[in-house]
Amino acid sequence: MTFGPNHYVPVLKVKRGEKAALRSIASSLHAQITPLLQIVERTPDKSLERHVETAFKDLATSVQPYARCFIDAREIEPDGPTGAEAVFARAASEGIVFTPVTGVTRSVDVAAALDHRTHGIALRVTRSEVEAGNIPSRIEAFLSLQGLVPSDVDVIVDVGAVEEMIPEGIAALVSTCLAEIPHHNDWRTLTVSACAFPMSMGGVERHSHDLVERAEWVAWKDSLHAVRDDLARLPAFSDYAIQHPKGVEGFDPRIMQVSAAVRYTTDLHWLLVKGESTRSTRPGTQFPQIATRLVYGHLQSYFAGAAHCAGCRGIKDAADGAPKYGAPEVWRKLGTIHHISKVMQDLGALTWP
Repeated sequence: MTFGPNHYVPVLKVKRGEKAALRSIASSLHAQITPLLQIVERTPDKSLERHVETAFKDLATSVQPYARCFIDAREIEPDGPTGAEAVFARAASEGIVFTPVTGVTRSVDVAAALDHRTHGIALRVTRSEVEAGNIPSRIEAFLSLQGLVPSDVDVIVDVGAVEEMIPEGIAALVSTCLAEIPHHNDWRTLTVSACAFPMSMGGVERHSHDLVERAEWVAWKDSLHAVRDDLARLPAFSDYAIQHPKGVEGFDPRIMQVSAAVRYTTDLHWLLVKGESTRSTRPGTQFPQIATRLVYGHLQSYFAGAAHCAGCRGIKDAADGAPKYGAPEVWRKLGTIHHISKVMQDLGALTWP
């Protein structure tokens, strides 16, 4: 259940597109991936029971190829301890090999996480917790109170959204947060997570494209991996794939406009390609057009080729006129497959001891 720094922890919302993406990752990559799955916040029109039912539809099948996953219920904190217990109990009943996630300043999900620690427990240490101070003593107190030792625990240092920061700033922030974590070499695993993906596509003009730096990857690669010999322990890399932490849970397509858009990961950037409002031109027309621009048009220099991954194969199929490539959910699936596959390619290209 342990893993080293050449491992990847993608933070994914538990939605249909992301679940489908996990099922489509090449089997050769499974051993080096441990997904961190976030149960999304519940909308007022849906009961907790229905919400959990939706989250777990096809989830067991989606994570079955991976040695384990992390599951975090913090987004349904308003449901109290009942929400976290419902999530972790459902995961256990479905035979999912998972490690529940909690935190040293949390209260709602701690008991449920401890009750379901068959495969250990994960502490997610956030930027705001570090900034509030006393993290070392809080961690020590948590371990002592719960009768845990570091080797029982996976630590995820999550600095969250950093889309306004340059890589050097992210690296400094990460270093500050890591310095507050005791026992670097004793934890079962140590991971650092951040998200430089923009909160919205609003900055991209219609019928245009833009490049956004994968600043969290650059920071990890150039400021952690590059000095790995000087570190007590190089943490594994984690990002939020192609979704900002805030997500789009409040979006209602019945009353809010949305443009067709594709998110595609390159070596150091995300290529963001936008069409126009789906009220003007239906997505079933727009997405294949965008795919054609990426595979055969002026954006083809960014395209990794159909052989790269199942996501890229799907993009080429869409460009070639295949049906069923007109829904935003499908493109979230394709983009997530490609992103995860690209990160694994990036990690594999690095020098390891």
